[in-house]
Amino acid sequence: MSFTVEHHLYGPTSYRKARPASVSSSGFHSQRRRLTYSQPSSADSLDTFNGDMTRRSEKEILQALNDRFAGYIDKVRNLEMHNRNLEAEAAALRQSQAGRASVGEHYERELGDLRGLLQQLTGEKARTALEHEHLEEDIQHMRGRLEDEARNREELEAAARAMKKYVEECRLARLELDKKLRAMEEEAVFLKKNHEEEVAELLAQIQGAEVSFDMRDTLKADVTSALREIRAQLDSHASKSANHAEEWFKVRMERLSDAARSNQDAIRGTQEEISDYRRQLQTRTIELETLRGTKESLERQRMESEDRHHDDLNSLQETINQLDNELKTTKWEMASQLKDYQDLLNVKMALDIEIAAYRKLLEGEENRFVSGGGPYSYLESRFSTHLKVKGEEISDTVIVEEQTDETQVTEVTEEADEEEKKEEEEEAGEEEEEGEKEEEGEETKEEEGEGEVEEDKDDEQEGEEEKEEEKGEEEKEEEPGYNRAIKKTRFTPIQENNSVLLFPDRYKDF
Repeated sequence: MSFTVEHHLYGPTSYRKARPASVSSSGFHSQRRRLTYSQPSSADSLDTFNGDMTRRSEKEILQALNDRFAGYIDKVRNLEMHNRNLEAEAAALRQSQAGRASVGEHYERELGDLRGLLQQLTGEKARTALEHEHLEEDIQHMRGRLEDEARNREELEAAARAMKKYVEECRLARLELDKKLRAMEEEAVFLKKNHEEEVAELLAQIQGAEVSFDMRDTLKADVTSALREIRAQLDSHASKSANHAEEWFKVRMERLSDAARSNQDAIRGTQEEISDYRRQLQTRTIELETLRGTKESLERQRMESEDRHHDDLNSLQETINQLDNELKTTKWEMASQLKDYQDLLNVKMALDIEIAAYRKLLEGEENRFVSGGGPYSYLESRFSTHLKVKGEEISDTVIVEEQTDETQVTEVTEEADEEEKKEEEEEAGEEEEEGEKEEEGEETKEEEGEGEVEEDKDDEQEGEEEKEEEKGEEEKEEEPGYNRAIKKTRFTPIQENNSVLLFPDRYKDF
């Protein structure tokens, strides 16, 4: 804010409080302050002020200044203490962030362990699947062998049935041969009996014939020899037939017995193989059931491990999200703390500037006391100066954009440009008036003492220093890394107790 000091008689200024801050809908915070100075009547205020100052001593003025200066020093100390507390809070936040980082590392280690366990379970699952495939191959091989053995068994059973049929046929043939043998024996007995009967009939015929004794002897000898020959032939034929039948029957029985024994051995071996295959089938069936149970248990374990892994991953993901949210919240809090810290630094800088201004004022007062005459002559000469404070309305809007890492502040200059144009026009008119008034004031300045000239020079130097400080702050604001949250400290001249005090606008209500 720019102000104009003229040697004109005005009383103490009055203030109007700043309007409340307005919040924009785009997420930015804007703050608007307006300051208005009014100017009372100069003649009445001069009489009143002269009367008041005649009733107060310079000691009381300095005491009041010292009290206010001590109050500002106490405020600076309080702000420094608050600054230290904020620094301690920032350090605690950094430590908490470091602790959260260690918690994150702990979770990362747990995630690595879980990933290793997952890889181990995946390897075990692959091995189990490979073993399962091998077992399936073994089962298929055993099923093939079982089918082959079942076919062999069916073939052997068919052969056994054929052998049983052949044995039955052999038994029937033996029975038939036995019947034939008995028939032939009966026939031989019948033939022998018939032969004997025929021989008896022949003998009877021979005995009944009337033959001579010689003829009977000869015939008897012939018949006996013939009968003997016939009997020998029949006996030899019967013995041959019996021997032949017996030999054929024995050979046939031996063959059938050998075939039966071989078939029984084959049947016995086949039955033993069938029993072995049954035992192997039962063993393989038991092994298959065991492997199925093992497979089901491994599948359940795998599913449980996957469920646990998914639950752990979900819980860890929730923890990570929670930590991310906490980190974001902490960053926002840090940004807010940094903004408050920056505001406090701005306040501290403003207070330092005020303290320096008070120090210069006190030094100027001391120099005036040393160089000037009595206190009342100084007061009379001081009251002859005329102070003109231009009444103006200042509207500056500061938009603070909140971010996580830094707080950027941009100034909206649309209204400021129009107001600056108006101010320039008013200042041009005021400069003309000031030129005229300065010409009138030069006459009064010549009548004033050398102390006032030195005081004016000091005031001009202070104004130049303030302008240089304002220019330096503007240059800092133009730099890219400069935080625009630092607000310019505006000083309002207040005429009080025969001295001009420079107060920041935000402390004008104290």
